[in-house]
Amino acid sequence: MRALYEVMTTKRLPHFHEGSGAPLVVVPGLSGRRGTPARLRQWMLHQEVADFVGDRAVWSIDRRHDLEPGISIAEIAAEYAQTIDTLFDEPVDIMGISTGGSISLQLAADFPHLVKRLVLVSSAHRLSDHGRATQRAVAVLLRKGHARKAAGLFLANTGSTKLDHVLRGWAGMLAPRVVVGHLDPDLLATLDAEDGFDLEARLEGIEAPTLIAGGENDRYYSSELFERTSERMPHAQLSIYPGAGHLGTQGDPRLAREILTFLEAA
Repeated sequence: MRALYEVMTTKRLPHFHEGSGAPLVVVPGLSGRRGTPARLRQWMLHQEVADFVGDRAVWSIDRRHDLEPGISIAEIAAEYAQTIDTLFDEPVDIMGISTGGSISLQLAADFPHLVKRLVLVSSAHRLSDHGRATQRAVAVLLRKGHARKAAGLFLANTGSTKLDHVLRGWAGMLAPRVVVGHLDPDLLATLDAEDGFDLEARLEGIEAPTLIAGGENDRYYSSELFERTSERMPHAQLSIYPGAGHLGTQGDPRLAREILTFLEAA
């Protein structure tokens, strides 16, 4: 069956729907949007969900444009809740990727009636100290107009080895608009929002069955934070990918199979 694909930008948050079957809402990770070619952005979002389309009706829901400075992850999650509540009549499975995982975790804490099952990919209840310092440094560079350095720093820390860090850093500097966009205030607002995000005190109250999948060498979070998040949640299971960095987990071909197995069994 040919996948259904549609893009919507009404008063709801921007989203697209692809595939058929039980719904799976995907909250994408952090990246620049303003200044990034629209077709490239759409392709990147599609790549995040492509492995699930044959089994699920995937709804990729993005953050809105023109986020106010000082907005919090809780406020962003509330906007997601409004959109999800209008799109679906029943609780749905939600998968958050990286920063999207922060939003999804907040959503599960504040709006539990909307979340059937939860998947966190390369995400935890807060950034690691290194991840927070890195994102702060990226924000400083962006505010100074140093997009290449910001993109290089941001992407370098998604790797898992010293060589990987170097290669990814150069890739970010060569194509900064792919990574951080161009003069993108929404990216800065989201960086600032995640800087203040820490949901540890509320983890025990999140009842949704949860799968946490993270890389052993993830610099933005860390295997220790993945473990702590899992231990504090009453119905969570953890899968650590040996040797994987922040993006390595997301690119592992085993991940989609593991997530679908969890969603079918939970």
